[in-house]
Amino acid sequence: MKEGELIKQTLKGLKNILDSHGTFPLLQPGGFVLEDPYFNFNDPATEGDIAHLESVFKVKFPNDYKVFLRLHNGMEIIDGIEVLSTSDVIKYNEVQDLPEECILIGYHFDGRYVIDTKRYRNGLDYMFYLDSIDSFEEAEDLGSNFEIWFDRLLSSNGVKYWEINRDVKGYYENI
Repeated sequence: MKEGELIKQTLKGLKNILDSHGTFPLLQPGGFVLEDPYFNFNDPATEGDIAHLESVFKVKFPNDYKVFLRLHNGMEIIDGIEVLSTSDVIKYNEVQDLPEECILIGYHFDGRYVIDTKRYRNGLDYMFYLDSIDSFEEAEDLGSNFEIWFDRLLSSNGVKYWEINRDVKGYYENI
């Protein structure tokens, strides 16, 4: 599959479910059901918006992330997860203390999603997650690109899938 196609497919599937059922009830660990989660899709970013974003940070953003921006210039999902618009990426990065070429692109309740554009040049695993008070050195390497992260996040119903303990006994600690 070509880079950028998975994000299109994932968003199309999500919209089909919302259009067909009017909602997207989410089953959380332990059987908790989050009914009527919030999904707000922003209008597409223009090529000018994307070019401006890259010029502000003097970087090339990943292709799959740019495909997402061309479809939706940010979105809010599942009551507390947000992918920022191009203007909000610029605004909120003014107060971040991140390494050069690492750009905040979204929030997960009190945590932050960051793209390491330097790492993008070397491969597909450039997404990181940081708790609100963590420095980048403490970031969780998500081992994925934007579209795989997004697909996994939706597939896990918004649960921080990278934190789930795979140990049978330890799983109960996540509930």
